[in-house]
Amino acid sequence: MHPIDESQPVIFVGGAPRSGTTVTHHLICTSEDTNPYHSEISFILPFIQSYWTGMDNWDNHTKTFFAEPEHFRLHSRHHLELSLAHVSKVFDDPKILTVKDPAMTPYFSEINALLHGRVKFVTTVRHPYNVVRSLQAVNEKSGLVFGVEDVKQCAEVYMSTYHHIDHPGLKDVLFVLRYEDILQESVLDALRAFTGLSDIDPDRLGIHNPDPDAALNENDPWYSPKYHAKIDISNRLSPLDPEFRAIVNEMCRPMMERFDYHDET
Repeated sequence: MHPIDESQPVIFVGGAPRSGTTVTHHLICTSEDTNPYHSEISFILPFIQSYWTGMDNWDNHTKTFFAEPEHFRLHSRHHLELSLAHVSKVFDDPKILTVKDPAMTPYFSEINALLHGRVKFVTTVRHPYNVVRSLQAVNEKSGLVFGVEDVKQCAEVYMSTYHHIDHPGLKDVLFVLRYEDILQESVLDALRAFTGLSDIDPDRLGIHNPDPDAALNENDPWYSPKYHAKIDISNRLSPLDPEFRAIVNEMCRPMMERFDYHDET
C-alpha cells in the first residue's frame, strides 16, 4: 500500500469524448514537474460514482451506515486518495499529478468535494459537429451503423458532459479551453498560469512520454493518427452530414452560442 500524500496537487483533464482531451492531457504532461502522458484512469471512476450514488441516496440508504455525510465523504475520499497515490507512485511521485478520463468530467464537482484544496480541473471544449463526426467514425470503424438516434445520443452526452462548467464550487479551480484555440499563445500562457506548470511546451510532445497508448493501433476504432504527434487542429474527417448537423444545432445550441461555434444546416 502506497503512502498517501494529501499535499500533492492533482489536475484532472476532462471534456466530451473526442473533444481533444488526449492532446490537452498530453500537452500538460510536457512539463517536467508532472508525470508523463499515460492512459485514462478509468479504474478510478467507480469510486467517484460510488460517492455520487451514496450522497444521492443519503436519506434512503447511506445514512444507515454513516452518522453524517462528512463521515461518508471521508470514507470515499480515502479510497480515491489511495488509488491516486498508486498512480502517482507508478510515475515516481511527480510534483503535480495529472490524470485524465473524459467519463469523469460530469463528476468534477464531486471530485472537488472529495479532494478540495489540492485539485484543479482542465476542461476541453470542441465544436460539437466535429465531436459527433469523430464518434461517427469510431462507430463505423467498429462495424456499426450510425444514424439519427446515435447523433441524438452523442449530442445528449456532449451537453451533459459540460454541466459542471457553471458549478459555483468549481469557480476558482476550473480552466476551460476550446480545442480550436489550444495553440494560441495567450491560451497556453493562461494554462501555464492556472496549472502552475510554466514549462508546458507543445514542441515537447512525445519527449516526456515513454510508451503512450501502447495498446492502440490503426485497427482500434478509437485510434487517431493525431495521437502523440505534433498538435494539428485541422479536421481529418469529412464534414458532418447536413441532417446530423441540424440535430446538433438544435440540441447543442447553448454550448455553440456560448463558445462561438457557428451552426450550419
